Amino acid sequence: MRKYFLQTQVFTFLTIVTFGTSCNGQVKTNLPKENINQQPKIIRTQGIVSGNVGCELQDKAGNLWFSTSGEGVYRFDGKSFTNFTTKDGLSSNDVNAIIEDRKGNILLGTKSGICRYDGEKFSKYFESDSLSKLVITSLLEDREGNIWLGTMNSGVYRYDGKNLANFLNNDDYKFNLGTHNQLILDILQDKNGNLWFSSWNGGGVWRFDGKTFKNYLPSADYYLRNEDGRSNNKNALPTYLSNLTYSQPSNNISDDMIFSTTEDKLGNLWFATRRHGACRFDGKTFTSFRENEGFVSYGISSILEDKKRNIWLATDKYGVFSYDGKTFKNFTTKDGLINDSVKSILEDKNGNLWFGTRGFGLSRFDGKTFTNFSE
Repeated sequence: MRKYFLQTQVFTFLTIVTFGTSCNGQVKTNLPKENINQQPKIIRTQGIVSGNVGCELQDKAGNLWFSTSGEGVYRFDGKSFTNFTTKDGLSSNDVNAIIEDRKGNILLGTKSGICRYDGEKFSKYFESDSLSKLVITSLLEDREGNIWLGTMNSGVYRYDGKNLANFLNNDDYKFNLGTHNQLILDILQDKNGNLWFSSWNGGGVWRFDGKTFKNYLPSADYYLRNEDGRSNNKNALPTYLSNLTYSQPSNNISDDMIFSTTEDKLGNLWFATRRHGACRFDGKTFTSFRENEGFVSYGISSILEDKKRNIWLATDKYGVFSYDGKTFKNFTTKDGLINDSVKSILEDKNGNLWFGTRGFGLSRFDGKTFTNFSE
């Protein structure tokens, strides 16, 4: 479960675009006959100078879907990319999440609500104007078929096909220094059916067992040392710390701003954090992976376990790392990666790893070499 924007980037990619209804504008970047051996590329069509690429989904038909900040979405069939934008009915060219539901629809979370693609056309997922104005940051369909929507300023929603319920919104969370909602950047359902929500505005992570939410936060020491970079308001600290304990780091998650979450084959949960590297949770103990373990602390944006049980971690400055359970190995532009600021990771059915980066970059790694798909 992966996402690809850090704190400042969350707000830069979300640029409002007017809703379009025409379905005649999609651009297919096929290879010219005279350049048949040339690598296909994702071509900018909206004039965005920079922007991020998110590696989101491989659908049931085998197509890969990539989200972007400002250039709509791209579908790759293995030979060519097709670009969909507001001209095709997409509700916004700023797309943050893509999933495929059990009916085979592609659901796209954008700055202007959710859009549904049925294989032929795009349409609004919700008719309500207020829901169409929601900034969607993450999507998940759970085992029961409920659709969960993480949002920018309204917590999380659950939609069962008829009714919509809102959680983690408009509550007085004392530890949030006055923030009354959660910015949810990732949603995961673990092997036991629990749902996990990654908060990006100081809420740590939340676990939902179907009835109640349980919150995981760092120790009080984390805030007293101002490790979050926001606890310099001494008047707020007593209230902020009232529900927290002073304990060993292994008893608490290492950061309260979590970008991405994944579950490995053994059932451990891994969290990509803002300032404290990667954090692993075995259900009882939290283990932090940082400089002392040969990794880095700042800017972990995405995390994934591949089919060979290697953990892959994307960073904002240092490319990607693989972890085999013993050692970390680093891959950067020196190895062929298109950009060292990596925002997302996806493994396809053939075991290739795809990395979406800052600067409109897209790379594929087959285990030996990188192939780049950007202009």
